[in-house]
Amino acid sequence: MSKIFFDDTYIAVVPSYECTGEHEHSMLHIFFGREQLTLDEKHRGNMIILDQNVKHCRPSGDIAFFLFIDPTSVFARILRNDYIKGNDVYASDIAMPEIELTASGIKDFLTGMFGESILIRRQDIDERIMTVLANADSFKYLDAKVKGIAKEMNYSESYLTHLFKNETGVSLKRYLLLRRVEYVWQKITQGEKFTNAVADAGFASPSHFSDTCRKLTGISAAEVLR
Repeated sequence: MSKIFFDDTYIAVVPSYECTGEHEHSMLHIFFGREQLTLDEKHRGNMIILDQNVKHCRPSGDIAFFLFIDPTSVFARILRNDYIKGNDVYASDIAMPEIELTASGIKDFLTGMFGESILIRRQDIDERIMTVLANADSFKYLDAKVKGIAKEMNYSESYLTHLFKNETGVSLKRYLLLRRVEYVWQKITQGEKFTNAVADAGFASPSHFSDTCRKLTGISAAEVLR
């Protein structure tokens, strides 16, 4: 079974699976390898960073762990400004210390490499959108539709959709879906039954969740859980 650790700005995964199908999602990625990893002919290194919405498969090589990074976070901004710099992918060989593959061990490594500011959730975002993000992050919107959220805020659906995308760089609908998937993973790691977590998150069935997970991550829920 894969190990999954949740933090405010990222999800860290120590994978139990060795390959994925091609996929893309709204989160940024960082892969850290115990050896040099290969994404494609152009991109090799034991650290590979991908921007959001980049089609990819799991890099080949011995992956120690990887991150899904909230695209609205300060961490994502740092990666775009200091590493990706307008490209889709950044790859480099770095000195990899021995890392304790726990939540605290990974956090210590990340803050040592990128700085404490990666733990800041968000900055310089419109207060109205900050409210929407806070509600989504606390799983208040598990069953909500964009239309319903807009109505609650006395906005048109098109206005809220435009404002959210302009402020965060990701669509509100996609962000809500990401948080629903995260909710299921959090509940599973806390020991809740898979079927209950899936139902609470608003998925029609375990297979519906697994299909969604495969589209977002390239793997099914069963491949992560086994």
